[in-house]
Amino acid sequence: CQRCHIGVRGRERRGDYRGMGCSACHVLYGTEGLYMGADKSISKEQPGKMLKHVIVASRKNGGIPVESCSSCHNRGKRIGVSFQGLMEFPYGSPFNAQGNKQPKLHTKQYLFISDDLHHQQQSREGNPKGGLLCQDCHTSIDMHGDGNIHGTTLAQVEIDCSDCHGLTDKYPWELPVGYGDEFGKDLSGDPRGVATERLVPGRQFGYPYEAEDGFLLTARGNPIGNVIRRGNQIIVHSATGNDFEVPVLKNLKEENKWKDPSAEVAMNAVTKHMDKLECYACHASWAPQCYGCHVQVNYKPKDGKPVMGIDWVASGNAQKPNGQTAESVLGSGGLKSPGKISETRSYLRWENPVLGISGEGRVTPLMPGCQVTYTIINDKGDTLVNNEIAENVGEGKQLGQDHAPLAIDMAPVQPHTAQRQARTCESCHTNHKTAGLGIGKGTFGLRQHEDVVMDLIDATTREIIPEKYTVQIPAIPKLTFDWSQIVTREGKQLATVGTHWPMSRAFNKQELDNFLRAGTCMGCHQNMAEAELWKKVSVEGVIDTKTHLELMNKMIKYMAQQGIKPVELKD
Repeated sequence: CQRCHIGVRGRERRGDYRGMGCSACHVLYGTEGLYMGADKSISKEQPGKMLKHVIVASRKNGGIPVESCSSCHNRGKRIGVSFQGLMEFPYGSPFNAQGNKQPKLHTKQYLFISDDLHHQQQSREGNPKGGLLCQDCHTSIDMHGDGNIHGTTLAQVEIDCSDCHGLTDKYPWELPVGYGDEFGKDLSGDPRGVATERLVPGRQFGYPYEAEDGFLLTARGNPIGNVIRRGNQIIVHSATGNDFEVPVLKNLKEENKWKDPSAEVAMNAVTKHMDKLECYACHASWAPQCYGCHVQVNYKPKDGKPVMGIDWVASGNAQKPNGQTAESVLGSGGLKSPGKISETRSYLRWENPVLGISGEGRVTPLMPGCQVTYTIINDKGDTLVNNEIAENVGEGKQLGQDHAPLAIDMAPVQPHTAQRQARTCESCHTNHKTAGLGIGKGTFGLRQHEDVVMDLIDATTREIIPEKYTVQIPAIPKLTFDWSQIVTREGKQLATVGTHWPMSRAFNKQELDNFLRAGTCMGCHQNMAEAELWKKVSVEGVIDTKTHLELMNKMIKYMAQQGIKPVELKD
């Protein structure tokens, strides 16, 4: 984790080259780390050099490319590479023209899924071609701080989707301060309005834009220096040099410009969606999911010599008189400490992210972050701990349950993978994995707590026949359920959810009862077993989805005309 903190220069690997301190963001490094400037004293062959001896910041010099942010934001929640549509995978396909696999980027190889709509070149009609930069949303306070030391990175971020897009019944300036950042508190209800001035110069730089009808405010009440109101329109001044008109939900509703009827239903008709969900609970239709983080710390000597690994904290603290740190000189490798740390994972997924409750009290995507099982080997080669998982007794008490969740955390996340076409209703309401009940309703991966032996086995007793055999898959003793499951159908939380936040958790039983609609097809189709009844309502052949929806719509309208309410159908 510490290699990305800007008190050190980071790892000397393809895609990871960067400066430190202010230059970590404001001086550009190419993926290959090669210099392209005119200074003849700087090598153009040695990796690890800045691209040019130029400081970048605002639209005056093109802003800070997304790829610069990804030099750090490629692990943890992986939002840098996810924003660009990339997810790491172990195969390295396809081959290039020379028959080689992909070159490694951030020490990994990648699969392209779909980049965030804010990153895509094609914007909405009437806007210029091109995507947004990270800094267009994450402005000065997000990047330079607000004077507080936050316990987690997510707490530092004050921008919210509704700050620019509003709601179907309210413009952003009509929302109260704190909307989307409630943390379980009741809001005043007073409109936040707009600001006529930017933040003081020491807090916000590089925004030479006129206020026009006012600068929009963040959920925490601070002016966004590059986002302005123009009548009932909202304009984002991007550091790329482009100006974008924002799709405002209230305008879409009043002008009836919905692209799809499901959008109007989800954002306008079902008011609980906007009251209780993060926008990206639906619009982030994929997220990188790295299930099972197997960490080994090994102190066993190699070739009679102690194994050593870089100590990023010690290296960053060991400053020289000229300001350089122990690892900042190219090729130095930094200060070392005993032990080699290695890791691997169980499996990867990207589709149908799990949902849960965020630390702000809203429904949010969750992703593994980190589901650690650890093994420790001492300097004599003895295994002190093997495939151990910690338990979080404190979180169990906080949830009011006797069972202590395993500390294999599912973290609330803004995946930065927003798509114009949001998740379908079915991908949430009929999907047990989305509800946190595990892939396939938690019916898979149920032997992880025991050794798996692939040899001759008595089919009756399950005893292993050969006297000598090798365990194929070692046990993880405490893991009696699949990595993708975090809660039981009765609402007992099995794994931790966002341990930095008191309010973050899995869905409880009542929420699962309200949320899940799996099996509703049987409400009608159970009657297929009664031939005479089914014959009266069925049609010949197979009907398509559109016809099916029209049929269900007719049934609802007929019930309304006849004054039939569903509660009256209960026997």
